[in-house]
Amino acid sequence: MGRRAEEILEFGRLRELLWARTTSAPGRRAVEALGFRTERRELEREFSAIAEAIGYLRSGEELGFGALADPEAWLERLGLPGVTLAPVELLDAASLIDTATSLREIFRDASAKFPLLTERARSLADLRFLAAAIRRAILPNAEISDDASPALRRVREGIAGTRENLQKTLERILRARGSESGDDYVTQRNDRYVIPVRASERRSLEGVVHAASATGQTVFVEPLETIEINNRLVQLREEEAAEIARILEELTAKAVAERGPLAHAAAAIAEMDALFARARFAREYDACIPEFSDEVVIALDGARHPVLESTLRPQGRSVVPLSLSLGKDDTVLVISGPNTGGKTVALKTVGLAVLAAQSGIPVAAQAARMGIFDRVLADIGDEQSIAADLSTFSAHMLNLKSILGALTRRSLVLLDEMGTGTAPEEGAALAVALLEEFRTRGCLVLATTHHDRLKAYASTSAGVLNAAVEFDEERLTPTYRLRVGVPGGSSGITIAQRLGLPENIVARAQELMAPEAREAAGLIAYLHRSRDVLEQMQRDLAEQARHLETERRELREEWIARQRGRIAELEQKFAAALEEHERRMARAIEAVKDRELRAQLEKQSRRKLSQARAEARSEADAAVVAHLSESQADQGIAADTARPPSPEELVAGIRVRVRGLPSAVLLRRRDGASAEIEAGPLRMKIPLSEITGVVSEEDAKRSAGARSDESARAKLPSESRSGVTVHAAPADRDTSTAGDEINVIGCTVEEAARRVDKFIDGAALAGKPQVRVIHGHGTGALRRGLAEFLSTHPLVESLHAEAQERGGTAVTVVELRG
Repeated sequence: MGRRAEEILEFGRLRELLWARTTSAPGRRAVEALGFRTERRELEREFSAIAEAIGYLRSGEELGFGALADPEAWLERLGLPGVTLAPVELLDAASLIDTATSLREIFRDASAKFPLLTERARSLADLRFLAAAIRRAILPNAEISDDASPALRRVREGIAGTRENLQKTLERILRARGSESGDDYVTQRNDRYVIPVRASERRSLEGVVHAASATGQTVFVEPLETIEINNRLVQLREEEAAEIARILEELTAKAVAERGPLAHAAAAIAEMDALFARARFAREYDACIPEFSDEVVIALDGARHPVLESTLRPQGRSVVPLSLSLGKDDTVLVISGPNTGGKTVALKTVGLAVLAAQSGIPVAAQAARMGIFDRVLADIGDEQSIAADLSTFSAHMLNLKSILGALTRRSLVLLDEMGTGTAPEEGAALAVALLEEFRTRGCLVLATTHHDRLKAYASTSAGVLNAAVEFDEERLTPTYRLRVGVPGGSSGITIAQRLGLPENIVARAQELMAPEAREAAGLIAYLHRSRDVLEQMQRDLAEQARHLETERRELREEWIARQRGRIAELEQKFAAALEEHERRMARAIEAVKDRELRAQLEKQSRRKLSQARAEARSEADAAVVAHLSESQADQGIAADTARPPSPEELVAGIRVRVRGLPSAVLLRRRDGASAEIEAGPLRMKIPLSEITGVVSEEDAKRSAGARSDESARAKLPSESRSGVTVHAAPADRDTSTAGDEINVIGCTVEEAARRVDKFIDGAALAGKPQVRVIHGHGTGALRRGLAEFLSTHPLVESLHAEAQERGGTAVTVVELRG
């Protein structure tokens, strides 16, 4: 191949986009090292880490390493024998340690949310002791601190004292000489302290001349009196330099001992920076994490060329995304259409998506699924070479020969403008033969062409698909949309006509076209129009479906509201009928004069009334079910389908479907022919034949309408629910008439009395001698109110507090009459 696929597909420019989103020199080198790989597990693990980085950024946090100096140079020097790092390099090492420490701290408690990032952070060694030693010895300005060692402090104190003694001695000499203004100062020459003396007065001061002024009128003399002091100062400075060298050697030795952990820290920070650079790229370019497959496939949804997008963004323009699926049965895609229509961009978009995915870079697409390719082979662009005596056609043929020699079944081949550069008939024949060879070998191929023969080949050959890039012939502009399934037209004559070429030339050109070419162009135009009509019909149908779904939802909500009102009305009528019956019975009993007979009648009437209540409740519940069933039929609301339940499946707690109800919870099977169910606020006994199916978990999640129905009925006013069957208590309160106790904690006195009254009716019917009423301590109001109510109850013989070990005064034991 004349050029590598990475260069042709502009992979280097994609790296540049990532490079701009790094924050450190190590991170930039890590991005530069990204390349095509074929290890699927390694790629998937890397993308999992990128996904965590994306999640970290989405949480509003950022992670950067801008303060880190490039450690590459001093890390390399640490590997050399006898090396001593400079103070600046040691400070850079401390900065690396600080960055690694900060990284470990950030992800210290993040293993649940970011396990892979945390794993990388925890792999960093704790080298804070080394950073502390460096900063104790070296100041931020890279000078060695006096506290670096006791010896250095003593030497520097000696230097300060000697310098001060020397300054005072020289100043005394200046005063004794009566030096004129301008010559009365102490300076340095050759690292020794001297004083200025006029050349004419040189002999008046004994000493060593170290230098003269530019004019020669002044000489700088070190008096004999200060030579010994100056010598002492030089000696102390040499001792200082030796101690500093020893300190730097000692710190370097410590760094050399930790060279491995330091290098690992630099590599880990580089990797993290590269991961977050790719996460920022994914966020800014709406890129996705690709999904890899064992099959040789490519499936892209809304793919874009990120380099092209980065170019168009500053101009306020956007890239038209493309979607395609290739592999399994269809392995060759032939793309046709006019020039500048986007055929080559389509090839590069697909090729760059594969290169990015197998280099650990998110794909600029809504979704991407692909196999692991062993190589990407491309023949795109003009590779003619005067120096090599290669024409365009020859260059293409050499590239194709190279591709044929390198490809395997797991290769991706991208071919631009097949069959060009020679006679159309020969070029088309060669192109068809090449595509046939590629198809036989089983690799995936995307090829662009203008030849009608290749379009016909794609239309008639198994495993080969046509695709077209759209061109708006009205506006004379490409739309850049890729439409898989139909061939594209070149539209050359139409474009020439629209651009104003003389009509006689256009007409003559149309006459010169072969009849089969005109027919092919007409057929392609017809296919495109048909595709447009079909797509519009699909959009219209989707819109109608959305509209119908909205109407269905509104109708159901109206139905639920209507049924809630009807159920409330039925319950109110039922409650009123019961109350009227009780009043009549009470008046009849009061008319009896005999006290004993009246007591017997009261007792019998209570029992009969309890039985009548239970029977009426069942009848009312059945009426509600029948009413709901009829209402559903009237409204055309179809019952959800469910498989018939087996007797073993009808266990307490499962959700079942009942005729006339969206769904209900099975409380228990009463016998072989009936069961007790709960639907919203209704608790009722129904025949087993009314249960039409068992609701699965998936069906329960989808049954939003049923839940809305139950919720609507559950929100009925308390007055409306007082009739039929009320189950408004929390799950931990057993209001079953077959139980031995009832929990009314949290209820008002009125509500508790109503519930206890029904509970005692059921207990009496069940022949229980006593029951327990749990009301708690609280303020005592509930206990006193219930005691007052129970003391006059006709079915209550007596009542007393429970034993202390079983609840004491928080529980009332009620003894029932025989």
